[in-house]
Amino acid sequence: MRLSKLRVEQFKQFRSGIELDHLDPGLNLFTGPNEAGKSTLVAAIRAAFFERHRSSNVDDLRPWGESGVAPTVMLEFELDGRFYRLTKSFLARKRCELLIDGERFEGDDAEERIKDLLGFQQPSRGASKAEHWGIPGLLWIRQGDAQEIRPAVEHATDQLRGALERSLGEVAASGGDELISRVEALRLELLTAATGKPRGEFERALKQRDALSTQLAELDEQISRYRQRVDELARLRAEHQRDQREAPSRALRERLEAAEDQLRQAHERQRRLADERLRAGQIEARIRLLRERLESFAAQRLAVDERRQALTLSTQALASANAELIAWRGRLEQVDRARRLSRDQLRQARQQASRAQLTQRIERLDDELDQRQRRLVQVETAGQRARQLTELRGSNAIEASEVEALRAEQARLRELEIERRAAATLLDFTLDEHGRIELDGEALEGQGERRLLGPATLRLPGLGVLRIIPGGANLSSLGARHRELSELHAERLAKLGVDSLHRAEACLVEQRELDSEARALEATLAALAPAGVEALREECAARRQERETLIRTLAELTTEAREPALDIAAVEAEDERLDGELREVDQALRQAQLRASRAQVQCDIDERELATAQAALEAPERTARLDAGHREEAEANAELATQLARIEALERKLEADQPDIIAQDVERLKRSVQQHERRFAERREAMTRLEVELESLGAQGLEERRAELARDLAQLTRRCDELERRARALDLLLERLRDKRQRLTQRLQAPLVHHLERYLRLLLPEARLELDEGLAPVSLTRPGAHGVEHGDFDQLSFGAREQMGVISRLAYADLLKEAGRPTLLILDDALVHADESRLAQMKRVLFDAATRHQLLIFSCHPEAWADLGVAERRIPDLVHAGQGASTRY
Repeated sequence: MRLSKLRVEQFKQFRSGIELDHLDPGLNLFTGPNEAGKSTLVAAIRAAFFERHRSSNVDDLRPWGESGVAPTVMLEFELDGRFYRLTKSFLARKRCELLIDGERFEGDDAEERIKDLLGFQQPSRGASKAEHWGIPGLLWIRQGDAQEIRPAVEHATDQLRGALERSLGEVAASGGDELISRVEALRLELLTAATGKPRGEFERALKQRDALSTQLAELDEQISRYRQRVDELARLRAEHQRDQREAPSRALRERLEAAEDQLRQAHERQRRLADERLRAGQIEARIRLLRERLESFAAQRLAVDERRQALTLSTQALASANAELIAWRGRLEQVDRARRLSRDQLRQARQQASRAQLTQRIERLDDELDQRQRRLVQVETAGQRARQLTELRGSNAIEASEVEALRAEQARLRELEIERRAAATLLDFTLDEHGRIELDGEALEGQGERRLLGPATLRLPGLGVLRIIPGGANLSSLGARHRELSELHAERLAKLGVDSLHRAEACLVEQRELDSEARALEATLAALAPAGVEALREECAARRQERETLIRTLAELTTEAREPALDIAAVEAEDERLDGELREVDQALRQAQLRASRAQVQCDIDERELATAQAALEAPERTARLDAGHREEAEANAELATQLARIEALERKLEADQPDIIAQDVERLKRSVQQHERRFAERREAMTRLEVELESLGAQGLEERRAELARDLAQLTRRCDELERRARALDLLLERLRDKRQRLTQRLQAPLVHHLERYLRLLLPEARLELDEGLAPVSLTRPGAHGVEHGDFDQLSFGAREQMGVISRLAYADLLKEAGRPTLLILDDALVHADESRLAQMKRVLFDAATRHQLLIFSCHPEAWADLGVAERRIPDLVHAGQGASTRY
């Protein structure tokens, strides 16, 4: 099959149409950037063959944003020496037309013929899908699908097998496939195809056998539990009768009551012991208070002696503090006199320094005032000149844009004048010596020329009148435009107050010079008076006022004759030293006063405390209270001894009773009684429950049911064994048949393998590509760094699978061509993941394949295919060429 022309109109992005013609029978390379329309052209070829023209599911073929259009594809190709033209339109104008050597077929008839011719299917309704595409779907590689070879092969398996069987008819006629199918069908009745697990009758029999086995095991378990329950009921009845006869809980309850009585007695003794201990603690506290009171009486005499000694010490400290205070007061008077003298000297030195500073400040103010007055004069002069410039600029104001407009108008007037003269009629005359003519009343004699810009009358004496009308078609319009522009030019000159463009330009130059001078004056004013003239005047006035104030201050300062002048730094240093010494003496005086005050306060306190302690010691009731304290202490000690004796007796009794052990006995006996009673009740309930359950199980006939289940299980087991033997026999038979079929398949695949090896030798020398029964690539074997490597096809890299997918399709095309089937290969941006070395080898593969098949290669990387040996055809160039063509079908 050789495609010679493709025309697409109103198809997706091709609104105006594009045409590919003069296609080479071998390699054809079409390039263009992304979105140029390469994949759209491939989609157009697919739609022309695969989609039914009456389909309503092809809205994606219409141009974006367009409605009411009819996407149209026209294809011309040759097959087996016959010429074909297929034209198909969709949506708005649904039409299909097929010409075969001039014979016309239309509609469904045309589509059926194309389908049978190329070997694909069309859906009865809806859009075409991959499973319908057959051989073209295998050989026409869509963008990004080169590596996905298996689905395409599956959809074209029947056609590929048909091509193989045409060359090896004896293999297909052996009837092996039919036998294998029958054996597989029989096996499929018993086992699953993929995993060999039981299914159908075999699976049901196994499930029934397992169910019966489970039921029998459950029934055996029930019988075993029945017998265990009978034994359990007998045991429970024996224990129940023994408990009824011996009544162990009654004896336990009597022991519990006795232990609880002992525990109550022990708790009463514990309460009495706590009361006695509380009373003993109260007595001990009373004894401690009495002892503290007696000790305070003894401490009163010691306190009097201590207070007398403390008073002596505080009196001595007071005398020492008063002596120190007198010494510091004398020192303070001495330092204060020296400081007053230093302050007088400092005042005189500061007056001398102030006069010198005021004199210097007045001199600086005189200089500053003189500078500011000179600047003020300059500023006022510059301001007067600026006002003059403003007045001059106001009188000569003219805009540069106006001058530019005048220049443009003047230039246009000159152009119009030149055009008028060029279009005017030239009257060149030469008259005899006495000859004379009149041109619009003007007498012309001798020799000369005139340019006639409008209609004119030429009078010839004795001959008549000539009416001359210049022949330029636009001369009148040029004249009107010249007059109109002249009037506009005159109005603009009058508006600017000048009589000519030269004068306007001179005014503009003068204005720019004035502007430059004004900017210079502004800069001068900004430099001399940044804050303004008024601010400068205010500064001058402020300086004058400050100078007068300083002069008055200088006059007010008193001067004292002193030779030599005082050193103010030395005087200030001496004053500062004396001031520090005065602060130190004053601080020491305050400390001395504070110590004297504290000594006086302490002396007064010691005197009051001595008087208080002496009075307490000499109080008349002190002796009576001391005797009463001794008596109360003796009575409390006797009462404490009696109380401790009672406590000791109670502790001995409690130690003998051991109340914690008695409490444990009570808890133990209480739990034992509860346990015996609970076990008795639980045993009675268990006996009742077992009796009811055994009566129910006895009524079910467990032994009879078990015998029936055992009989059914034996029969089902024999059936399962029979089905299993049959399944094994079918497995063995199928394995033998498949082995034979594999050997036949290898013979069947030999031509296809031969073609694959041809291309593999160019791409990967010594590599071998294995095929499965469906003729799809399944694994690749090739030499590696560590020997021969074998890997699944799906585990190869993306680029390697892409390359294997392309060469596999080329091998399928060789096989189909040998079988007389049409072949056309399309590669839409295939091999984009191949490295430079692999791509170079793939170009050799494609070039070799192009000697037997037509290849259409679409790519957005023209530089990668520069050495393919065929000229590229750019899609954008074809689009522009197609927009200029108009074709109807």
